[in-house]
Amino acid sequence: MSHYRLLALDIDGTTVVSGRPATPRVREAIAVAQARGVHVILATGRPYRSAIQYGVDLGLSTPLICFQGALVKEVTGGAATLLAETVPPEPLAEVVALAQERQLDLTIYGEDTIYLSSMSRPRSFYDLWFGLSTRRVPSLDQALQILRTRGTAPFKGLFIGEPQDNDRLAPELAARFAGRLTVLRSHPLFVELLSPKVSKGRAVAFLAERYGVPQAETIAVGDSGNDVSMVRWAGLGVAVRNATADVLAAADWVAPPVTEDAVAVVIERFILNGS
Repeated sequence: MSHYRLLALDIDGTTVVSGRPATPRVREAIAVAQARGVHVILATGRPYRSAIQYGVDLGLSTPLICFQGALVKEVTGGAATLLAETVPPEPLAEVVALAQERQLDLTIYGEDTIYLSSMSRPRSFYDLWFGLSTRRVPSLDQALQILRTRGTAPFKGLFIGEPQDNDRLAPELAARFAGRLTVLRSHPLFVELLSPKVSKGRAVAFLAERYGVPQAETIAVGDSGNDVSMVRWAGLGVAVRNATADVLAAADWVAPPVTEDAVAVVIERFILNGS
């Protein structure tokens, strides 16, 4: 009998091939794990409105970890917010100024709207990856003002760029904003900026404590740099075979790639068969 009682799953590139639904094998494995009392949790960079579609498709009623851990929110009842960390205003203003100075493609995320000053990609790109309504503004300073007027703040900023450009941008931002912002690579095309308090690992730990599950009885599965914190934190950290090098280095075990039902393999091996 398996001793694992909480399973945290990244969505894109781990549970599903981006843009596609979960396979029948993955759905069935998750359903059986839940029937055995395992808390199956999705941990994603996606906003709540986008992530909940995957949760519903997989038959989950557990809280969703969204925006890389900046927002943890129930899916049942009144969809209560359990944890929320917005981006500090001063470093974010610096990021906006930097983007304007260099003409970089930066988007600002409110909880239910993405703000951008130009649309550099086809609308289908934004629909696929972000799943929120987009609002074009003359400048991103105006987006920050709109959010302040509403009494809220952004959950994250996200640069969209070519992989080779992001390879240079990410370490530059990490050095410049060390201790003031969390800088993550969630995909070759993206560099994300969040509160320095934010990580998927922290959010998974928060829910594990809420459910009374010890760290040793948790599994986390991921594929990109934004998953490293939860893969390291979990009692069993798993990378899918298609993961980036940093996730593979952090993992205790490597699963097959997402295209070979990685999540189902993890559940079958470590939860259903109790290896």
